[in-house]
Amino acid sequence: MEWRVIDSVVCPRSNMTFVCVISPKNLKLIVWTITAKTLKSGDRLTPTRYGYQLNQNPAHVIDVVNATPFHPRLWQILLQNRPGRKMRLSDKDALSL
Repeated sequence: MEWRVIDSVVCPRSNMTFVCVISPKNLKLIVWTITAKTLKSGDRLTPTRYGYQLNQNPAHVIDVVNATPFHPRLWQILLQNRPGRKMRLSDKDALSL
């Protein structure tokens, strides 16, 4: 299943990139990836044996660590707080999602 990138945010401490994607059947996910590549709106992630190819380029394979259903509030927290900086998602915030 190919995913289209809607938005992304990088955690500066861990180099984890959180990517908001949408599938061809309009399923939205937040995907946790490890990549040195900058993912921008409109990019395509296509599954392969070795990870996800960025824009069908075999030289650009991205490791997916986790995928969760999209939740607008969680995405806003990720965008505003930039995980890894001083402001972090607290246990209280996580429980209230």
